[in-house]
Amino acid sequence: MTGNAAYVHCPVLLALAGAHGHEPIHSALEVTFNQSGRIAWKGANANGYQIRSMVGEVDVMITSTILYFIWNSGYIEAEAQSGRKVIAIEDRPTFAYVLPPGTHVGFRLKEVGQNRQLSVELERDFLLGAAGFEHPASFDIGETWDYKDPLSWQLAGVIYDECISRAPQGTLYTETAATLLAMHLVRNLSTATRLKEIRRGGLPPSLLRRACDYMMSRLGDDISLQEVAASVQLSTGHFSTAFKQSLDVAPHAWLRRQRIERAKTLFHDPDLDLAQIAMILGYANQSSFGVAFKRETGLTPMQWRVREAI
Repeated sequence: MTGNAAYVHCPVLLALAGAHGHEPIHSALEVTFNQSGRIAWKGANANGYQIRSMVGEVDVMITSTILYFIWNSGYIEAEAQSGRKVIAIEDRPTFAYVLPPGTHVGFRLKEVGQNRQLSVELERDFLLGAAGFEHPASFDIGETWDYKDPLSWQLAGVIYDECISRAPQGTLYTETAATLLAMHLVRNLSTATRLKEIRRGGLPPSLLRRACDYMMSRLGDDISLQEVAASVQLSTGHFSTAFKQSLDVAPHAWLRRQRIERAKTLFHDPDLDLAQIAMILGYANQSSFGVAFKRETGLTPMQWRVREAI
C-alpha cells in the first residue's frame, strides 16, 4: 500500500515474521502504515514496510527461514519469546533477527512507531542454491537475535529500497542481493560442514558466452538470477560469484549496461518515444528506465537524446 496511512487489523503477522514463512497460532495485531512493497521470485520473497504505529500480540510457527531487519527512527517497546528465552526488542536505531523453520515465537508489542522494516523469506532450496551445498541434510540455520553482520545490513538496505520503489532495477537485481545475503547467512549461521568449492578464476569462456547470450536473448524480459544460472547449469551462488570474477561486474549490472546500449540505438528511431523504448527493454515504466539510464550514463534519456541531436 502506498500514499496515505491506512489502519489495518492484521489476522497474521504482517510486519514481524514475513508474508508467507509462518503459520499464525494466535494474532491480535493492529498496524498503521504509510507504505509497503513486495518482491517475490522462485524460492524467496521480500517485504518492505514503512510503519507508523503497531500494537498487539501474535504467536507464530516459522515454516521458512526468516530474516527481519528494523530501522527505527521512532520508538519500540516490545519483546519476543522463543521457548524459555525472552528477548527485548530494544528502542534503538537498528535491530535484526534470524528465525529458522520450526521456531515457535510470540511477539508482544506494547508500543511501536515510526520505523522501517524488512522481512526476507528464504525457502530451503533457495538457500541451497545460494550456498552450493553438496549434502543438504547436513545444513541448518541457527536462531539468532540481535543479528549485527554489517554486510547483511547493507544488502538488506538495497532489498528494502527495491521493495518500496517496486523493483525499478528488475528482479535480477533484487535476487542477486538476496542470493548474496543467503550465502553470507549460511556461511555465518549454519551448521553446514561441506560446501562446494567455488572455482577461482571465473566462468569458463564457453559458459560465460552462453550466459551472456541468454541474457541478450531475454533483453526485454524481467529475468531472474535462477533462470540465468540454470542456463549454464550452475547454482545461483556459484554463478553470480564466478560471473563477477570473469567480468568484474555483477550479472544485473552487466544486463543493465546492455539494455542501455540498446536504448542508445533505439533513440535514433523517431517513431519510438521513451515509454515505448522502456517497454521494449523490459522496464516496468518510463520512470524505472530513466533511473537505470542515468545510473549508467549520468544523464537522463532526454538529456542524452538532446546531446546526440546537436
